[in-house]
Amino acid sequence: MIGGFAVVAGILAATGGDLAVAVSGWAYGAVGTPYAISQTLAYAAPLVLIALGATPALRAGVIVVGAEGQVIVGAITATAVALSPLGHLPMALALPIGALAGALGGVAWAMIPAIPLLRWRVSEILTALMANYIAVHLLTYLLRTSMRDPEGHSTPRSAELPGSSQIPLLPTAGRLTAGVIVVALLVVAGVWWHRTRTARALDVFAENRWLAGRLDVAPARAILGTGAVSGAAAGLAGWMQVAGVDGNLTPGVAGGIGFTGLVVAVIGASRPVPIVAAGLIMASLTTGASGIQLFSPSTPSSIGQVTQGVLLLAVALALALTQRHRARRRAADG
Repeated sequence: MIGGFAVVAGILAATGGDLAVAVSGWAYGAVGTPYAISQTLAYAAPLVLIALGATPALRAGVIVVGAEGQVIVGAITATAVALSPLGHLPMALALPIGALAGALGGVAWAMIPAIPLLRWRVSEILTALMANYIAVHLLTYLLRTSMRDPEGHSTPRSAELPGSSQIPLLPTAGRLTAGVIVVALLVVAGVWWHRTRTARALDVFAENRWLAGRLDVAPARAILGTGAVSGAAAGLAGWMQVAGVDGNLTPGVAGGIGFTGLVVAVIGASRPVPIVAAGLIMASLTTGASGIQLFSPSTPSSIGQVTQGVLLLAVALALALTQRHRARRRAADG
């Protein structure tokens, strides 16, 4: 990860930017005002949620790269429920129902890579990337047909969600919703789970499946269970994007948060508290970009996206090397 930031620093220097000025601008844009802090927290919430969901799978040695598609499908199922009579129920019922619909949509899509991996040992990376591709086109199709807003718009999108199905805003300067409270509770649950026997057993499963079997951790339980958790978290993030950010379903509902959430999980070493810190850092790369451009006009605001892309590449290389190392160890163990 340090190497990734070093590459970005080199790019910044090569384009004539001042690193010290850029860092000052980044800090101002990310946390320099109450509005900036609120926006950084809002951007970080789904990243932390997706990273927490990916943690069990990563600890089990299963590479999860399907969160982008799971976010999309979770958003689709949550929107479908919200636009049905269930979405017009009182908020105390409509919000949990919408959240459950999003989570179940994510779980269903997560089974696309999990089942072939378990049954035929098909690479979970290839099937997950395929599922992401299908989800994008499924969303495009639905927004042009059955889920298109009846009132009609220049760009495809669904109808506005009923007020009772939208996550209420917190009394802050920016658009920070009560969804951040849900994420905070899940972080606490993650801290507790990290200390359980199940978490340690998944670590053993990643290194030695025979020994994990002695601990009653079967491959089906590890692969399908961790896949379901990661899918539920990504689907829940999709619900948060629709019900808390956009207010309706749009083609850009995922916006890359599935891949960025995986970066957060790896940077956070699959540990809840470091994941929160990594999520805030990754979110600040987006919110701080405006401050960089304000302090250093010669530096484009896209430097934040460049940094995220470089870190994503670094994480992909790290995961590939880790998977290769584990494969060699399993071959050596026979």
